[in-house]
Amino acid sequence: MSHFSRIKTSITNRKILKKTLKDLNFKYIKEKSHLQDSNGNLEYVDMIIKKNDKNIMGFLWNGKEYTFITDFDLWQNYNEIYPENIIEQILQQYAINSVIELSHIEGFTTVEKEKLQDGSVKLIVQKWN
Repeated sequence: MSHFSRIKTSITNRKILKKTLKDLNFKYIKEKSHLQDSNGNLEYVDMIIKKNDKNIMGFLWNGKEYTFITDFDLWQNYNEIYPENIIEQILQQYAINSVIELSHIEGFTTVEKEKLQDGSVKLIVQKWN
């Protein structure tokens, strides 16, 4: 039986979320819309994420942060995407983009960004006085 999964996140910045989705090669629509699960049930969201022109996940703003919403049964046709770790990929990229954004606000520049074999990311920023 299909149903929507809702995962609370610490994502609070829409601009950084949009950059994160772009970095991960997802297309998004920022108008309010709805997701439909494999049973035809609807879930309204503030941002729709598409893959191959299908609405596969979304984010709902609760006034403090975004909640990730999807029906994982809809992912069976996307062999290149692993639904069990997609939210981890989004959260990791969002964290990287947040650190870069905040460091640039503080006057730092990004010197190096490297994904390591264990999946972690090495990020080097510098600031000249």
